[in-house]
Amino acid sequence: MGWTSSSTCEICPAGKRSKDGLCVDCTFNEITKLEKQTECTRCEKHYHSIEGQSSCLKCDDPEPEKTMKDSTNELQWQKCVADLGPACEKQTVDGVYGTFVDIPFMRAGNEEVRECQFDPDPKPMATFKCEIVDEKTDSAKLVAHYDCIKTPNTGEIEKLATEPQGEITPEKTEEIANSLKDLTSTAGASSGIGDVEAAADVIGVIADAPNDVSEAATENLVSAVNSLAGGNLETEDMAKKEEISKKMVNNLKKIAQKTAVTNKLVKSANIAIMKVKPDTSEGAENKGYSFVLPDPKDLNKLDQSGGGGGSESQQPSIAIQSSSAAGMSVVLLTGDAFFPSEKTGKLPAGEPDSVTTELFADLEDDLGLDNGTETVKYVNSVVLEIDIGEQEPGFVLNLYIKPNFQVGDTSKNLKRIDDKRVQIRYQCAWYNDEKFEWVADGCDTIYDSNQPTGGVVCSCTHNTSFAVLMAAEEIDPGYIEVQSMLSRILLAGSIVGLIATIGLILPASAIVTTRSAKVNICFSIALLIASLLFFIQDFLIKDDNSGIIKLKSTGCIVYTMLQHYMWLVVFMWTIIEGFLMYLSLVQVFGSHISHYMIKFNALAYGVPIVFPLAGYFAFTRKVTVAGVEVVDHQYMAETMCFLKPGTINFYALFFGPLVLSIMVNLVFFFLVLKVIRSSKNSNLSDKEQLLRQLKAAVGVMVLLGTGWVIGVFMNVPAPGMQVSLQYVFIIVNASQGMFVFLFYVVLNDAVKNFWLEKFGLKTAAPKSGTGASTATNVYANASASGANKDAEHTYSSAAEFPAKRDDNANL
Repeated sequence: MGWTSSSTCEICPAGKRSKDGLCVDCTFNEITKLEKQTECTRCEKHYHSIEGQSSCLKCDDPEPEKTMKDSTNELQWQKCVADLGPACEKQTVDGVYGTFVDIPFMRAGNEEVRECQFDPDPKPMATFKCEIVDEKTDSAKLVAHYDCIKTPNTGEIEKLATEPQGEITPEKTEEIANSLKDLTSTAGASSGIGDVEAAADVIGVIADAPNDVSEAATENLVSAVNSLAGGNLETEDMAKKEEISKKMVNNLKKIAQKTAVTNKLVKSANIAIMKVKPDTSEGAENKGYSFVLPDPKDLNKLDQSGGGGGSESQQPSIAIQSSSAAGMSVVLLTGDAFFPSEKTGKLPAGEPDSVTTELFADLEDDLGLDNGTETVKYVNSVVLEIDIGEQEPGFVLNLYIKPNFQVGDTSKNLKRIDDKRVQIRYQCAWYNDEKFEWVADGCDTIYDSNQPTGGVVCSCTHNTSFAVLMAAEEIDPGYIEVQSMLSRILLAGSIVGLIATIGLILPASAIVTTRSAKVNICFSIALLIASLLFFIQDFLIKDDNSGIIKLKSTGCIVYTMLQHYMWLVVFMWTIIEGFLMYLSLVQVFGSHISHYMIKFNALAYGVPIVFPLAGYFAFTRKVTVAGVEVVDHQYMAETMCFLKPGTINFYALFFGPLVLSIMVNLVFFFLVLKVIRSSKNSNLSDKEQLLRQLKAAVGVMVLLGTGWVIGVFMNVPAPGMQVSLQYVFIIVNASQGMFVFLFYVVLNDAVKNFWLEKFGLKTAAPKSGTGASTATNVYANASASGANKDAEHTYSSAAEFPAKRDDNANL
């Protein structure tokens, strides 16, 4: 109920509601269907109403903005439009580049174009687009896209540089700097890119003056640029923004070089500068500067520190290591406002977990797009503009920078997306002001991915603008989960095969005493240990650092060195296998070697030990920057306990020995292949002869490890070639242990006969007068047909490696 006057009360009918004791009409698009209501109900989707109604009317479809605009209130047709999809209300936009009145109501995807208000003719345009901001809720927002340059304040700043100044005295410099500070501080967050251009011109006038810039003028200029850096510098005219930003940074460098303030920070929230006076004292060439910055968003809190000691809160956030003999100027900025790049994005705000999720999502959108698209990178540190002047060849500038956003250890920064591995990484970069992008060439990035609170060392060969970037990147681009599974299965089979080989040959006393069998056993043991180490690392070591052995730990170092060592031992035994085949099949006579097993083992286990030791101690180093230490793990990989792929140590200490062993074994292979090819057996047909020779050739190739040669070509960039070669490499090499079992046991009549006789399944054959156990293998048949190596070689059965007694070939 409601009152119609001070003395009359009535029941509020449908279409009205009771408010503060009175009956009032429901507003547009709201109704009450019953009397005595205190609240109005909004019309359903695709329905509208005028004021004071008890029912809603159906909207015209499909374009109510055209059919209803002249016959209904704007609130009615606008609701009908919004019900069809996201839309933006009629509004006035008050922005950096002026006030734009009555931007009309529009559906998402539509736009309104207006002239910029303060730019000269021909005027650039401001475009206001209705853009969807949340597809789940169908909500939209009016977004301004400015080609505008000048703001209402730009003209006043321009006057400071264009009005006749006369001689620029120190007093005049301070006056101009103070005026610039006043104008920019008044504008504050309303500063635009045109204000930056005008201020850069003013700073250029001061920088080109003959006198030094006083402390007061320096402080005012820093304050002015601080206000500009905190403004809205967005514009669609990227070319103009790039030109303006370059001018501002170059003029700031000039001020840092000309300021009268030395060895002292002049700072504000967004910018700080420091001029380092040349120092010719003893030890100046190794002098460094370090700074503590508790809040990376506020350079007012930036202070010089005494080095890398003290509590974590006093640990330097920034350190610069370079010779002080020539002096140095440093400009620090909290962000990349003056370093525009279309390839970098604005770092998402929020809690670390939500930021990490968003970064992974950025890359996930691009995965599977084989179009060369680079993932978005984010400037994730203070930007340092450093000028040390001309430097000698070989100059290196070492910087230590703590990133703003800590990506965490591998338990947080590593993720599997489909069958790919993705990691959020830091990358040192410098700003190329010709291409207007951040590039990594010329800078080495050094940091420990398992020390989330540690900083990043950037070792660069020039001096310019530096920052630490952050991006989610696919690691091990050729990695496919199914390949990992295939490797495990084949390795498991190889391990079983090797254990069976060793277990079946060792008890055979008549076989195990031969030189070839002894070498085979040693080779099998080395390959078994290497295969076991590689196989069980998936259970001991996790790429998210949740395994028993932690990444980069002492245990991981030992495991890496042990794996490195054992695979080199395997390579050495393949060379010895090849050498033994050469002696048995090619040279035959004069092949006696005294104490051969001692020499073979000393060679196989002695030579490789140098490589892992040299690799670790030569490629794991501490990099010190102004007292701050960061360990550079160039020997070990980031996500496993093995050598780091793609590094000098990988190619020199693992890949190099591998290629060398392959080349040596290929020589042995072709020499042995020639003997196999020329060997004949008159009791066999040509087809049988060819099959026997083919088996022998394959056996020699596998046992000599020549399948590793595929690894040399696995970096071929041809489409599809990498993946195909990876599968062939895995199948051939991960199954090497099974091939060893096949040729050492299954196809070796001597071993088979021993066990058949052992279990009474076969009668022992009478021994020949020569003492040979059998003449059913390549080695025996290579030497049994005559007294010289030019005699015809024969086969009596398939290639069975190599159960030959020492006395059959002067061994």
